[in-house]
Amino acid sequence: MTMARNLLSIARCVGCGCSDNEACCDTKGTDVCYWLRVDRTLGKGVCSWCAEYVPAWDAGEYDRRTRIGPIDV
Repeated sequence: MTMARNLLSIARCVGCGCSDNEACCDTKGTDVCYWLRVDRTLGKGVCSWCAEYVPAWDAGEYDRRTRIGPIDV
């Protein structure tokens, strides 16, 4: 059940705030972002449009104990 909850959990980007349900996109809506890093347990990630946040994420600068997105289960 925990694995299923994590797979269905909505994540939010620590840079721009986009989510699984509201991705970043260009003005035509054809080029959308994707996850470079994501932790579904905590509902956090770094999207492809916020690549400058990856080094901080990899260094552990984000509090991994606090969820920022809801569990959509």
